[in-house]
Amino acid sequence: PALLATGTLLLVAVFVCLPVAVASLGWIGEQMALREREREAARLRAAREHARAIYEMASTLTATLNYRAVLDAALDVGVLGLRESNPNARLVSAVFLYDENTGLLKVANSRRLTRTDVDKQVPGKRGVLGLALQQAEPVFASDAERDPELQYFVAFQDARSILCVPLRAGFENYGVLVFSSTEPNAFSEEHVELMTAVASQATISLKNAMLYQDLLDEKNRIIQVEEEARKQLSRDLHDGPVQDVSSIAMRTNFVRRLLEHDPEQVLPELQHIEDIARQTV
Repeated sequence: PALLATGTLLLVAVFVCLPVAVASLGWIGEQMALREREREAARLRAAREHARAIYEMASTLTATLNYRAVLDAALDVGVLGLRESNPNARLVSAVFLYDENTGLLKVANSRRLTRTDVDKQVPGKRGVLGLALQQAEPVFASDAERDPELQYFVAFQDARSILCVPLRAGFENYGVLVFSSTEPNAFSEEHVELMTAVASQATISLKNAMLYQDLLDEKNRIIQVEEEARKQLSRDLHDGPVQDVSSIAMRTNFVRRLLEHDPEQVLPELQHIEDIARQTV
């Protein structure tokens, strides 16, 4: 009887609790499905943002001849691509271009670099920068503190993942794109492919922008030379022919008076006026 009573109680408990358990499992399943839909929606939003950024970058690169806008677009796309997979990581990025005067790599544009970092220049001969420029392909690094050149930049000190992409057109190096993350192994093959494509397009646009800037500089130089020549011509005319023409006018007026009072002096004076006119010509 006791065993039967216990079994009966168990059956009653099962029948009573079973609906509750089923309902709980159903609620848990709904919550999991809801979270999965939210994650999928977030991925779709990120993908749309990524696609829009790439489209805007492509439009910028093809439409502008301002090299700073080109560099801004390249950095924005790179940072956005990394943020999708590492939303909580601290990302630092920079574009290094060769300085015509020093031959060193200088910071042309950046994200999250300190003011002190922006003013620094490095040779680009050693470490991850030198390797990327020598091999003409993307290079990974894991510790900026030990890099012979990046170690001088404060913003890169806590980097645990570094991606360096050369900006190269033909056999000419323009500089490098550098991205860093505080997370180890932050860069995937997709990142490398994306940044290689971005760097390739950015280099072409950068080259066109630099050529255009050179043309503007040459145009301004020519305008300045012409303006200086115009000013010099004006000074020369004022100091020379203008004075001579004034002298001719004064002597012609003098000859008119000579005709009335001393006609014999007219011919010598006319000869003198002729000499001044020939010299002026």
